[in-house]
Amino acid sequence: MDAATWTNTALEELLGSLAVDGSLPYERGWSSATEPTALLVMALLAHRAADPAVQSACAWLAARQRADGFFAASATHGDRSWTTPLAALALHRAGAAGPSVQTAAEAMLAAPVHTFVNTTPWLYATDTSIPGWPWTMADVGFVEPTAMAMIFLKAIGRGGESRVRQGAALLRNRALPGGGWNYGEAVVLGEPMYPTIVPTALALLALADEPDGTTQAALDWLRSQRGRVRSPVSLGWAAVAATICGPDGEDWTTDVQAAWEAVPMHRCSVLGRVLCLLGIAPRTGHPLAVAG
Repeated sequence: MDAATWTNTALEELLGSLAVDGSLPYERGWSSATEPTALLVMALLAHRAADPAVQSACAWLAARQRADGFFAASATHGDRSWTTPLAALALHRAGAAGPSVQTAAEAMLAAPVHTFVNTTPWLYATDTSIPGWPWTMADVGFVEPTAMAMIFLKAIGRGGESRVRQGAALLRNRALPGGGWNYGEAVVLGEPMYPTIVPTALALLALADEPDGTTQAALDWLRSQRGRVRSPVSLGWAAVAATICGPDGEDWTTDVQAAWEAVPMHRCSVLGRVLCLLGIAPRTGHPLAVAG
């Protein structure tokens, strides 16, 4: 089966998981959620932009936006959530009109985060005074939510904001000495932590327009994991980062196809399926690219 035929078949299989309102759950049989629905919009835009599922999914996402600009994580969890940049980016890429995207941007730029002076450098060797973005509002900054916020804000042309520059500083401060990122800390009790796929991929995407030795070391590590990644979620994010940040022509389609076929639908998360499709999307115009 050629790549185009396989992609269309995979899209049809994924669309079979849609709720009647056009939203998508993390797993079949679960209630719909903002993260997989936002990523679905971007996957469809990358492969089948004219599909009517784009508009229905966007309408569902738009209904998740709160009056303060943040997006809720689902229809049943109404608190402001870390899914805001993904939802707003999906609407932006889909050409959503109105102030919703800029309202989300202002909310993210003002999002509360806890910072403090690190008085125990022997315990955590990071600069805890750098804001970044948290998983839950007013908590400390972490790699993944910081990267997602940066991707969104850069994609809408607000990469020069001081908060975004602080986010970039946080990512570089948290980079592991040998390349890549862990979830939060680079060194604990004097020992370097180990890199993991999803934080590394997201940080690379956030810094894709400002490469340096830190990003190159991370990309080298990520590419060294090719052929060893089995989780569709991790593989999808890794393939997206390699496609956007790697050498021209980098293509993980065969890896994604093999993983898709190896894990039957009833055992694979819907989120993993969406990310796999984003992982084989073309580099040019990729919805998760921060520039050109």
